[in-house]
Amino acid sequence: MLPVLALALTVPAVVLIVGAIRRGSRQLHAATRPWVLAAGSLLLAAAEVYLFGLVHMVVFWADVREACISRYHNWDSAYGRPHYWPLERKCTASIDMVPGYVNPLVVILLVAASLAALLALGRAVLHRNLRRPS
Repeated sequence: MLPVLALALTVPAVVLIVGAIRRGSRQLHAATRPWVLAAGSLLLAAAEVYLFGLVHMVVFWADVREACISRYHNWDSAYGRPHYWPLERKCTASIDMVPGYVNPLVVILLVAASLAALLALGRAVLHRNLRRPS
C-alpha cells in the first residue's frame, strides 16, 4: 500500500517538474537545450533514487528492532538510528536496511547532472561568443 501511495504522490510532481524544465529550456539555443534537459532529468532522477532510499528506510521499517529480527534474524541495539547522508539504517554492523545501490547511484546521478550542467554552460558561453560581432 505504501509504495503505491509514494508513487501516486511523486508521479504528478515529476510530470510538473519535467514540464517546467521543458518550458524553461525553450528560450535557450538549440545546442544548449539538450544539455539543460539532461541536467534537469538527471537531477530529478537523483532526487527520486534518494526518495526511494528514504522511503525504504523510514516508512517500510518504522519499528527497526522488529524489522531486523523478522527479516534478517539479527539485531544489535547499538544500531538502528537513521543517517540521512549517506542513507543508512543498520540492524548490525554489517546489515543495512537501505539497498546497497542507492547511495552510489545518487552520487553517480549528481555527478552526471553536474557534468551536463557544465556542458550546457559551456555551450551557452560558446554560442554567445560566436554570436557577438567582432
